[in-house]
Amino acid sequence: MVNYKWKIAVIIISLFFTVMLWGEKVTCTASKTQFSIQEQIQITFTFEDIKNSPRSVDLKLHDTFSIVGGPYSSTSYSWVNGKSTSTNKITYDIIAKKSGKLLIPAYEFKIKNQVFETAPFTLMVSKSAKVDALDPTKEMPAMFMETVLSKNKVYQGETFTLNYRLFTSENVVNYTTNPLNTLDGFIVDRFDLSNSPSSSKKVINGKEYLIAGIASLTLTPTQSGEFILPQKPFRISVKSNGQSRTIFDDPFFGTNTKDINIVAPADTILVLPLPASAGPAFTGAIGEFSMKVSIDSSIIQENQATALRVELSGHGNLEHFAFPEQSFPDGFEVFEPKVKNNFKLKNNDYNGNRSWEYVLIASKPGTFQFNDITFTYFSSKNEKYVTLRSPIKDLRVVSHNELEGDYTSALSPDEVRLLSKDIRFIQMEEGKIVDLNYDPVKDPINWIIYYFTVIFVLLFIALEIIWKFRMSNLKQIRYKNALKTALNRFRMINDEQTAEHILFEIEAAFIEYLRDKQLDESVHGDIPGIMKTIETYKYAPGMLSHVQLNQLKDQALVLIEDIEKV
Repeated sequence: MVNYKWKIAVIIISLFFTVMLWGEKVTCTASKTQFSIQEQIQITFTFEDIKNSPRSVDLKLHDTFSIVGGPYSSTSYSWVNGKSTSTNKITYDIIAKKSGKLLIPAYEFKIKNQVFETAPFTLMVSKSAKVDALDPTKEMPAMFMETVLSKNKVYQGETFTLNYRLFTSENVVNYTTNPLNTLDGFIVDRFDLSNSPSSSKKVINGKEYLIAGIASLTLTPTQSGEFILPQKPFRISVKSNGQSRTIFDDPFFGTNTKDINIVAPADTILVLPLPASAGPAFTGAIGEFSMKVSIDSSIIQENQATALRVELSGHGNLEHFAFPEQSFPDGFEVFEPKVKNNFKLKNNDYNGNRSWEYVLIASKPGTFQFNDITFTYFSSKNEKYVTLRSPIKDLRVVSHNELEGDYTSALSPDEVRLLSKDIRFIQMEEGKIVDLNYDPVKDPINWIIYYFTVIFVLLFIALEIIWKFRMSNLKQIRYKNALKTALNRFRMINDEQTAEHILFEIEAAFIEYLRDKQLDESVHGDIPGIMKTIETYKYAPGMLSHVQLNQLKDQALVLIEDIEKV
C-alpha cells in the first residue's frame, strides 16, 4: 500500500513539473510586419512563467536597424482557476536603415540550465510611406518624415542645404533632436532646428497631413564621390488622449502628451570634382558673385599710406575661400589684407558680401601702374569658371620736395627768432616745457589724485573686511539665501535652451538648494524619486521634450516649497 501511494506521488510530481515546463516559453514579436523606412516600430520579447529573465537583449541588428528607444520592461501577473501566471516583456523602439526583406533572427536564452529559443521572422520595409497614386488598400501612418535635398548632385566645395520635413495627422506640440556637428566628407556649416516652421496641408491616400520643415542641415563637401547622408532621428511630442505606453513617454501622471521617436530617411548625393584649368585666380569660390574695387586716392605723398578695397557680393560658399594673392608694383610696402565678412546662411547657401582692404605705403616717388585685380569663381548655375577683372588707375606718388615751400623768404628776422624759441625744446631734445614758478603743493590736480588714492585704499580695506566676514559665516549666509538662489536659477531656464542644458540646470539648482540647506535625501520622501528621474533622463537627454523638462522643473519647485514648509 505504501509503494502504491509512493508511485502515485511520483506521477503527480512528474505531471506538475511537465505542466510547469509547458508553461515556460519565450517569444519575439514586432508591432508591424509591413512598414516604411520612415516609421518606427516596436520589437518585444515576452518571457512567460520564467523567473530571473534578462532585463535587456543584445539585438545584433546594427546593420539593418537603428535602436532609438529601450529597453522598456514591464511585468504582469494573473490568477486563473487557482493557477498563477507571470509575464515579463522587454520592448525596443527600432527604425529600419534600409528597405526590403529584413530578417529578425532567432534569439537563444539560457536561464537556470534551460535553453529557450525564439522563432525567426522577416519584416517587409518599403522605401517611403508616400505613394504616387491613390491606393485605398495602403494604410498610411499617422506620422512620417521626408528628407529633401536642394540638389541631387553638387560640386566639391559647393555649399548646399537639405531639409527635414514632418508629415503628421496628429497634433504636434514639440519636437527635438540632437544636433549634427560632424559628417565624414563634409564641413557641417549649420544644423538648424526651426522654432516656428512654415507649414502647409496636403491629402495623401485619403489622409490629410500637416507638412512642416522642422529642421535643415547645411553642408560643404570636401571630397568628391557618392555619399550617403545618414538617417536623422527626431523625438516628436504629440497630444494624447490615451494612456502612456511607458514611463519614458509620460513620467508624471496627469499629462496629456506622448513622445514618438521618428526618423528622417537617409539619402544619397553625388559630389562631382571641379573641372581642371581653373587658373591661378581661383581659390575655391563656387556660386554667383560680382566684384567692386576702389582706392582712396590716386595721388599720395611719399611714405604716405593709401587703401585699396575689394568687395565681393553674391551667394555661394562665401565662408570657405580666400581672396587670391595679388601682385603690386615695386616701391610699395603691402600689408596683409583686413577681411570683413557680412554674410549669412539663407535658403541653400551663404548670401552677402566679403571685403578685403590692402594698405599700401609708397617708398619712392613716381607714377605706378597696377595690374588688374582678378578673381575667378566656378559658376554652379552655368557649370563653368568665370573670371572677374577690374582695372586700377595709375597711382602718382609725390616726393616731399615738391610739397615744400620757401617759408624763410616770407618771415622777418624777429619772426625767425620767435619761431626758434618755440621749437627750442625740440632742438635741445627736451621732453617737456616746465614753468620755473610751478609749485606742485598748490596744484589742485595733485590734491584730487591724493584724495582719490585715499578713498580707493579705504574702500579696498572695507571690501576686504566684508569678504572675510562673509567667508567666516558662509554656511549661514548660504542657508539663509538657499531658496532665493534656487528660484533665481530656475527663472533663468527657458525653452530656447537645449534639452541637455535645461536638464543640467534643473539638477544643479535642486542639488545646490539641498546643499545650501544642509539637507539629505531622507528629509522628504519625494527627493529620491526626482533624483532617480533626473538620472534616467541623462541616458538620452536629446530625446527629451520641453514639456517633460518643464514638468520636471515644476515638480522640483513644488518639492522645494514643501521642504520650506517643514
